[in-house]
Amino acid sequence: MYFDGRQAIAHRVVLSVEAGHLQLRGETVNRSEPLTALTIPAPLGRSPRLILFSDGARCEVADSVGFADLLPERADGWLSTLESHIVAAITAVLLLLGLAIAGYRWGLPYAAETVAERLPAEMLTEMDHQLFASLDQHWLQPSGVPESRRADIQAKAFSLAPHAEVRLAFRASRQLGANAFALPGGTVLVLDDLVGLTANDDEIVAVLAHEFGHVREKHALRQMLQATVVGLALAAYLGDISSLLAAAPAVLLETGYSRDFERSADRYAADLLISHHQSPTLLADMLDKLDAYWRERDRLQLGDRKGEFGEYWSTHPDNAERIAFLRGQR
Repeated sequence: MYFDGRQAIAHRVVLSVEAGHLQLRGETVNRSEPLTALTIPAPLGRSPRLILFSDGARCEVADSVGFADLLPERADGWLSTLESHIVAAITAVLLLLGLAIAGYRWGLPYAAETVAERLPAEMLTEMDHQLFASLDQHWLQPSGVPESRRADIQAKAFSLAPHAEVRLAFRASRQLGANAFALPGGTVLVLDDLVGLTANDDEIVAVLAHEFGHVREKHALRQMLQATVVGLALAAYLGDISSLLAAAPAVLLETGYSRDFERSADRYAADLLISHHQSPTLLADMLDKLDAYWRERDRLQLGDRKGEFGEYWSTHPDNAERIAFLRGQR
């Protein structure tokens, strides 16, 4: 049907193509139009095909097969192609999704590791300084562990790794409980409740050997970079750590390390202890005590902010696997 664009009257016509022109013939219509002057929208489902003319006229063709025979080069548009290749479209979407997942799973950790290795030591020291200021203000209190015992633990810990760029800091924290964790710049925070779990300083030192592994591999910094993608970009391209510092305390306390990071730190601790004629079971024993501590703490629902910050040690679903690994080392 042909509509002249001026009146809502349909004119029955016969279409043909001659010498690069579309010919329209009917009782009241006799028109010839260059094919190059026509606009043919993409097909949409089973709707009639449209031929649009520059003067506002249009022609509706219900016979899609006949239309394709008449204008084979103009028969299909991108929408029709997409509709007729739905499997390809779904495959493309799945491929993009796969690439996004792969980027998150492998690309982001690689980028974080690369950036972590390139950040200058001065920047990391300043990061620790500012992190400690925030932690001291909100969650930490002065340590109640006797100074003599703190000195003994520090001396034993540093005898394991005398050349490591590590600093120890003792604090108390009701919210964070029995914990020890490494900050991005190499400072290891030791909390009083952890020290209070055992009278054997060698067990405390075994935990610190594990933390030294995190420091050596820059796990805290890498985890923080991965968790703050914007911070990763800024640190990589601008050398600005302000965005990281803003989110760092919560990320540090809530995120926890990946299983790969924990296994790596366990292997480092086991090798370090064995090289100094000490048993990795010291660390396994402490993991047992920490598990018991956190189970009891959960039962009593101690700490009004426990759920907000999480528990550094109790967040590891593979503690049994880790303990078995450590007990198997000789």
